[in-house]
Amino acid sequence: MLRIHRAIGLAKRLAKPARATLHGAALIALLALPCAPSAQAALGAPAADASADGQVLQPAHMLRSAQPSSISDTTVTTPSGVTVHEYAGSDGIVFAIAWSGPTIPDLENLLGSYFPAYRTWLQAHPGPGYRAPVAVHDPSIVAHAAGHMRAYSGSAYAPALVPAGVDLAALGVQP
Repeated sequence: MLRIHRAIGLAKRLAKPARATLHGAALIALLALPCAPSAQAALGAPAADASADGQVLQPAHMLRSAQPSSISDTTVTTPSGVTVHEYAGSDGIVFAIAWSGPTIPDLENLLGSYFPAYRTWLQAHPGPGYRAPVAVHDPSIVAHAAGHMRAYSGSAYAPALVPAGVDLAALGVQP
């Protein structure tokens, strides 16, 4: 929200009051684009919300593997170029996510209501440094993330939501 206010303030300063017609409105719209949320189908949320995440590369489809037939995978590319796989059970709720891309995705949006537990765990277990891989093991969420400039990846799942018989590793989600 703060980024949007800053973008609007910058747009107002750049657009002279006498010319703040169509050009000013266009500039405000362009500056606000990078501030858009990167994921809406968050962990624990309905998979149907995936279309708000960005460009849906592959709509929800049932996985054809050793997984239970009720598992679906929706692949989305966020505005920042991150590919996110959102795995949902037969109830349509996202139980696991995996991502990779040139930037770190907006984890607050990806993890949804599980983000406070993620943040609390990280604060209670400080890592060896800023660039160290992250491994969160909380009763409500398990998450792993690593990478370097232009190559980030990670995964997260809510243990209570994982359907019986699902092999997380086969989905690309680190258990």
